[in-house]
Amino acid sequence: MKVYQSISIKDICILVAVIAYSFLFYQQRAGLNFLLFAILIVGLLYSQTQTDQRKQPSWYVTAAAGILTGISIVVTGSELAIALNIASVLLLAAFSVTPRSSIFVAAANALYSCASAFISFSIKTYNSKEQKGGGLILAGVQRQHIFMIGVPVAVTTVFLVIYASASSAFSYVLSQFEISFISIEWLVFTMIGFVLLFGIFHQKLIPIITETDLAAGNTLTRTRVTRKRGFKLPELRYEYKTSVLLLVLLNLLLLFFILSDAYYLTIGTLPASVAYSDFLHQGVYGLIFSILLAMAVLLFVFRGNLNFISNSKTLKLLAYTWLALNVVLVLLTVSKNSMYVLHFGLTYKRIGVYTYLLLTAVGLGLSFIKIAQVKNNWFLFRKNAWSVYVVLLLLSTYNWDKAITYFNIHVARTTDYQYLSRLSDISLPELLQASDNEKGLFSEVKQQHLQFRKLYFLERVSKQNWQSWSYSDWRLKQRLEGLE
Repeated sequence: MKVYQSISIKDICILVAVIAYSFLFYQQRAGLNFLLFAILIVGLLYSQTQTDQRKQPSWYVTAAAGILTGISIVVTGSELAIALNIASVLLLAAFSVTPRSSIFVAAANALYSCASAFISFSIKTYNSKEQKGGGLILAGVQRQHIFMIGVPVAVTTVFLVIYASASSAFSYVLSQFEISFISIEWLVFTMIGFVLLFGIFHQKLIPIITETDLAAGNTLTRTRVTRKRGFKLPELRYEYKTSVLLLVLLNLLLLFFILSDAYYLTIGTLPASVAYSDFLHQGVYGLIFSILLAMAVLLFVFRGNLNFISNSKTLKLLAYTWLALNVVLVLLTVSKNSMYVLHFGLTYKRIGVYTYLLLTAVGLGLSFIKIAQVKNNWFLFRKNAWSVYVVLLLLSTYNWDKAITYFNIHVARTTDYQYLSRLSDISLPELLQASDNEKGLFSEVKQQHLQFRKLYFLERVSKQNWQSWSYSDWRLKQRLEGLE
């Protein structure tokens, strides 16, 4: 019986990743560090992933997304890009083990792996009693593996700090290597990164959802139902008639709604009891919910054997009509949201509405494919999850604070400067110019606050290290200095 476990190539990868993590991120802001770290993690995971698993498109898509979002962080400084960069690295780690998993299952496994590594490292008193009893096995081999690497590194670092404080000569030698950053805070920061990176490289799967996901295909199969005595569900023909009647009524109702709403939208006048802002704004969220509910109705109707009956042409035609009317509803909602944005300005919530509408339009298209090609509900969940991921990736390539500020000042009919002042520093040039041109809109306190933010930003950028460098900060610095 072996009583030891040798250090593997994967352990070396973890150590390399931890060193890079500590060097690139400790006391740094988001910038070039995210791109370099993403490239490193992609390379390390590539070396640890079997060739057959890398052949799946999911692996290369998330690897490319990790690097793309790293570039977006450098170029735009977008907070969404930071979130998507972290998500892409976690997904890539999960797809390195189960590349055929759905994206939401891969995300669950990645989060479970990191949480499991953290718990295994933290709770070392869950010992043999729990393991022998078949309970929560979080502190077995995995925790031993973590301690095999982490404890020597941590203890060595502690002694390094002690020796540096005990000898000025040794401290001087160390100072030549620029390791003055070593402290308790750095040690805690590095150990947290080590545990999380351990979870990334040592993936743990959630068996129930992973096995269910891998076993489920995308195509719906017909289920043979054996009739039993006593209470039984309505026969298929009654379910068919019910579904036809349901879709006929829903189509008529939606058509009436579209015609009435479009009428008041085009003539430009509303009933006296309807406020214009309510007509444009409050109805948007209800319409989005109705579209999502419409897809849920179709999921229910076409969940089983109704897909296979011989005379299903009428039912499918009604379903296609229902989908087409919901596409018209999406366009109508886009129009209403655009009018609201033009009158009252652009905000993240209103950008979110456009995003939701785009995703619901994709969902309607996927619903059409599901019905036409007799796909199951897993197909819709998988494809819609990927569409959400891709759309968010595209959104992360641009800093929307800049677009919001420019649009609201130069295009929108009314401008909420209080809202704009809460956006990131990239909005400062436009706000400073507006405060000079329209002093009546800015109190003296607001003007001083903008000047303070400007000086603080310039000071911060002048002191930051190369790890935090980004094109967006450099470009903003040039613009702010040009205003002086």
